[in-house]
Amino acid sequence: MSTIDSEHVGSYEPAAIFYGDSDCLEYVKADAFCVYERVDEFLTLVHDASGKQLVGFKLKGFRNRFNKLQASFALNDGQFAYVISAIENIYSELGDMLFADAHRAAAYKAAYQLAANDNVKVDRYELKLAA
Repeated sequence: MSTIDSEHVGSYEPAAIFYGDSDCLEYVKADAFCVYERVDEFLTLVHDASGKQLVGFKLKGFRNRFNKLQASFALNDGQFAYVISAIENIYSELGDMLFADAHRAAAYKAAYQLAANDNVKVDRYELKLAA
């Protein structure tokens, strides 16, 4: 019979998680019911149950973006990249199309600010394990 450390029961540690099967990275900082809002083919925002407070985001097609970042920053398997760099990569790819739609631009800005404020990062080793 194992003992359970009551101090860690129910604790939640926010982290960026890569899902290899769906090639997406998800970050949710709250362990609660969430509402997902698909913005476009790359970004989904995650709101609290009220739908008013942003608590996370999902980035699709993340492996390719991360591989480009790894090459740009010369990361080895033990290092990490900040997720804001991946969002910046999407900014560059979409260019003016991103800012043509005010809602879409605001969604990317909100995800970027959340990633920056929470220091969201992912390491190369985690991506390698998911492959």
